[in-house]
Amino acid sequence: MKQKALYDGFVKGDEKALEILYDQYFATLGVYASRFLREEDMCVDVVHESFIKTWEKRGQFTSFQAIIGFLYTCVRNACLNELRHLDIKNKALLQQASVCDIENEIIENEVKRIIWAEIARLSGDYRDIMAMSLEGYSTKEISEELNLSEQTIKNKKGEALKQLRKNMGPYQWCLRCFF
Repeated sequence: MKQKALYDGFVKGDEKALEILYDQYFATLGVYASRFLREEDMCVDVVHESFIKTWEKRGQFTSFQAIIGFLYTCVRNACLNELRHLDIKNKALLQQASVCDIENEIIENEVKRIIWAEIARLSGDYRDIMAMSLEGYSTKEISEELNLSEQTIKNKKGEALKQLRKNMGPYQWCLRCFF
């Protein structure tokens, strides 16, 4: 579902739009919460509660980006509240949650989510090569893992990047961040 259609459905109360949004962002928000909280159950609860709050305020959003920004803000605030509630003695952890760092994390998570979605659409070796590249494997390591020559890896990576650029359209700039 396109962002515009997803946004329209969400603000109108379409539960299918909520389900799609949840499926697309739950894992990313869970990882984000885990940067604050150590317990997975707490992270899951925080993300669930954030979706509930967002759904309750659905009529107030003016754009898809506003919904996503609100979700991230809810998760961050809930995590910070949990940390305060647990009376964490290390106040430095709370101070690390600066707005700039949070915005950078949001952008990085979104960029990775977009890239992973497109990598998943590639076929066979191309998908494996790009996934391993994104995970930080060198050309040599990929070559050894897939039993292909380094030159074959370079060639296939180049072809895969061309396909990703084509598929990602206006989001192709994301590739420059990681490849």
